[in-house]
Amino acid sequence: MQPDVSVIISAYNSEAFMAECLSDLVAQTIAHRIEIIVVDAASPQHEGAIVRNFMRHYDTIRYIRTDTRIGIYAAWNLAIRHATGRYVMPFSTNDRLAKNACELLSTALDQHSDVMLVYGDTWLTLHPHQTFEQHDRCGAFQWPNYSFEYLLQNCCVGPHPMWRREVHEHIGYFDENYVAIGDQEMWLRIAERFPLLHIPEATGLYWYAEDGVGNQRQIADPEIAAIQSHYQQRHRQRLERIAHILAMK
Repeated sequence: MQPDVSVIISAYNSEAFMAECLSDLVAQTIAHRIEIIVVDAASPQHEGAIVRNFMRHYDTIRYIRTDTRIGIYAAWNLAIRHATGRYVMPFSTNDRLAKNACELLSTALDQHSDVMLVYGDTWLTLHPHQTFEQHDRCGAFQWPNYSFEYLLQNCCVGPHPMWRREVHEHIGYFDENYVAIGDQEMWLRIAERFPLLHIPEATGLYWYAEDGVGNQRQIADPEIAAIQSHYQQRHRQRLERIAHILAMK
């Protein structure tokens, strides 16, 4: 039976988190409708042994190891190409999900056939190895109702969105040239053509680690600036073309 959701995971130097990550996913309320695809990006640690141990108990887990190290977006693209679920969701090994996160997000896509991507809010913690249910919270990503104009100015989709796998047939895959913020470029690329939906409910826990690549300002900030500038300019040009067409009528 085709799974509803393909959860894609990029693993590198994440041995300490792998068992917790997989335990989170196999405990989802719709775990029987989820496939888990782990891409081991030639990690020097022993994530593979942990994944294989889970695979002995859960036939919904798939493991791919690359010969050389690849970036997170290359790993996600590889996983997506192997995915068979109708929907795709990325998951970092050191984050955690609400037990109903996959159910909540996939149900939203089921109920809104015009929406291509959904996302919820996210709790934040400064401490690793915590759970969604029990953690020391330091803040939250709590977003307003979705609008494309807001997305052009703010990286508001968050770390745990879910989207229709078919979108890649329309707009391609993640740009592997990005190191830290390529997901935000993808969300804008989707949003130029399709509706997005925000669900005002916390679906995950994000560990804010200062050495995380997305939190290293010297890497992330130039990528954010370039992405926003590119899509803001495209949006202005579209509005100018529309205004010109209307003026000609």
